[in-house]
Amino acid sequence: MKLTKKVLAVLAAVVVSVALIGCASKPKVTIVELENKGTIQNVRTPAWVTTYVQYGINRVQALGEYRDKYCVIGEETGVNLQFVTSWADNFSAQQRIGAMLRTTIASEYQARVQGQAQSVGGAASSASEGTGSGTYTQEIDSVINAIITATYTGAQRESDWWSLRRRYDPDNKEVFTDEYTAYVLYLIPKSEFNRQVAMALETSVRADSTLYQVTIDIAKQILTNGMADWGKE
Repeated sequence: MKLTKKVLAVLAAVVVSVALIGCASKPKVTIVELENKGTIQNVRTPAWVTTYVQYGINRVQALGEYRDKYCVIGEETGVNLQFVTSWADNFSAQQRIGAMLRTTIASEYQARVQGQAQSVGGAASSASEGTGSGTYTQEIDSVINAIITATYTGAQRESDWWSLRRRYDPDNKEVFTDEYTAYVLYLIPKSEFNRQVAMALETSVRADSTLYQVTIDIAKQILTNGMADWGKE
């Protein structure tokens, strides 16, 4: 079945992306840490926090100690320590899991549908075949919405941290902003989570769907090899 160029454009829009606009130079800012959760007891900041702050969750996921786990990190910033620590105490991993699954599954669809288009040597098809962009958009949205709203078990709270940082203009240190940031780390056993996501995929697509085989292939890939794009945003 051949796919139209419109379909590929729609699929690309599904994947979360950030556009950088303009080339104007940004104001100079210096950031220093004033204190953190471990200051009083002289406890060093955990590697997962420093790695996350500098490089993002994808690099945290690559740490050897999390080889068999998926990492989920929540983050909240505010001017009040009690506010951010209270937020951390009440943080639920489910919403963050859903957001990360949306990005991961959308990327899988995009890669596989583009691969199909290239394998058939073109991107032309007729609306009568049911391959119009509206059809694919609806079906992809339906599957992804079912995946992200499903309940997943196994996520365990591993650790939390908070930090107080000051941002200031190096040319005028009297102008500054102090902010607290709280971080929460949850871990999910990969094998069990892969099984749950694969099952959710299989049960979310109709047998007569134009995306049925693609969806089943994604489910099999996740069940066998996991989610390589987990953490990539």
